[in-house]
Amino acid sequence: MSSEASANVSGNGQLDYNPIDMLCIAAAREVHNDDAVLVGMGPPLLVCALAKQIHAPGMTYVTESGPIDWVLDPEHQAPIQIAEAKLAEGAAMLGDMIDALGVIVMGGRATAAVLQSAQIDRLGNMNTMVIGDYTKFKRRLPGTGGHADSGASAGRVISTVPFESRRFRERVDFRTTAGYIDGPGGRVNAGLNLQGPNVCVTTACIFTFDTPDGGETGSCEMTLDGLFPGVSVEDITSQIPWDLRVSDNVHAIPHPTTEELEMLNLLDRNFVHRVPGRYR
Repeated sequence: MSSEASANVSGNGQLDYNPIDMLCIAAAREVHNDDAVLVGMGPPLLVCALAKQIHAPGMTYVTESGPIDWVLDPEHQAPIQIAEAKLAEGAAMLGDMIDALGVIVMGGRATAAVLQSAQIDRLGNMNTMVIGDYTKFKRRLPGTGGHADSGASAGRVISTVPFESRRFRERVDFRTTAGYIDGPGGRVNAGLNLQGPNVCVTTACIFTFDTPDGGETGSCEMTLDGLFPGVSVEDITSQIPWDLRVSDNVHAIPHPTTEELEMLNLLDRNFVHRVPGRYR
């Protein structure tokens, strides 16, 4: 293993890692071996490459540009974008956007989607379109990509969101991706299938959603479920702009393993997805 891929040990005997490392590793743990995953831009590309190498070699890795079931060479780096040429290497099929979003996602074959979001709200709806009013926006964001399709049709959504108070809204400025829309029954009323269990993985914690059946009953609200090492419940609730639900059984998320960190550092050895200073 190269020096760039080594996992250092801190003075207290723990492996040395950053919050974005923990986000990627915790999100990767949510991917199942039998999943067919629509993989979004940014850290999700790294998250799913890590999952495929560590514990889910049987997952089907799909990006909206069309490559289906990419086979990753562990000595190569994770893709830096969804249409990269390396996604053709060893893939089962080289399709196009119609195949990826039409046949796989909207055809009901995507058991999960891993998506990075600029904003997420208490009901799991996500925004990658604009900050502020749509016609008088403060900032234009990258757009929808496969987010709209995934929110409508993927079996569940694993969202990755840096833990910053500005990203958590009682209601997102623009709903790019349907979560549980306006609460219990919202998905059914909109003509969408039930979805879940959905999770939101941040750089500090993991949220689940209070619905036992994918959106028909329960409050459908974001619920604090797991804490990263060194993070308290108060650290989380103090940054959320609504009365956040907290699970009765909030659990500690295990530290990364040496294997997880070394593979993460190998796949993202140039820190394309874990840009230093971007994530706190």
